[in-house]
Amino acid sequence: MRPVGIEIFYWLNNWSDNQTNCFVKASQLGFDAVEISLISGPDTPIKAMRAELDRLGLGVFASMGLPLDKDITSSDAPVRRSGIEYLKRCVGAAAELGSPILGGLPYVPWLQFPGEHDLRPYRDRSAAAIREVAVTASDLGITICIEIINRFETYIFNTVQQGLDYLVQVDHPSVRLQLDTYHMNMEEDDIPAAIRLAGSRLGHFHCADSNRKPPGGGHIRWSSIRDALDAVCYSGPLVIECFPNPSAETGRTVNTWRPLVQDYDADIANALSLLRHQVA
Repeated sequence: MRPVGIEIFYWLNNWSDNQTNCFVKASQLGFDAVEISLISGPDTPIKAMRAELDRLGLGVFASMGLPLDKDITSSDAPVRRSGIEYLKRCVGAAAELGSPILGGLPYVPWLQFPGEHDLRPYRDRSAAAIREVAVTASDLGITICIEIINRFETYIFNTVQQGLDYLVQVDHPSVRLQLDTYHMNMEEDDIPAAIRLAGSRLGHFHCADSNRKPPGGGHIRWSSIRDALDAVCYSGPLVIECFPNPSAETGRTVNTWRPLVQDYDADIANALSLLRHQVA
């Protein structure tokens, strides 16, 4: 069975909150793994996280976002160089943590949109930078998983086909795609077909329903997701990622304006059960 994990900010109100504090809750509810964010980059408290993971017997996956002052899409060469070196250090932090991947948005700052009409130079600079970082990732046994997210959150790519085109530009086997059912529901004509298109380039998988509630709260057909994942022989994790609190910084950043759960622990336990029975 595929392991099932939880993106730890499900329970946290602020991006600066201590992620380690929620590991025990994930373990008690029966999750196999947690996904953490390198929100502080290489300065994230890796040793404390690793100690708690070991104590609880949890697996871990690392994700990140790219700071604006380290934008690898920038036309400013020193800014790009700063971003490349920062990403290399984040790859090192993921390796120290014990995560097999560095996922999320290492390829572009989140929620930033250039004013220019021609966006190709931004994609080209991003791909060239990720190619250099991938060499370091390969040396450390880390796979960089670039998450395909919707048009309202980035412009670099929004569909699996665009993501595959980007991988051709990067041209390195240590870079794969990260898919998320919430984003795919907006951007793909056929979610199972898009998963099949990703094929062997699929490296990480996020689960949220059509409305970003936990799985089971929307209209996604999870049995069809399972069939597609089986078809491409995906054996990696299924990680639930949603930000349910409209009163919290984490929820408001992703435009959560209404409560997405009624009971945090009960609702996520139901989602975990659904994934175990219908997808894992």
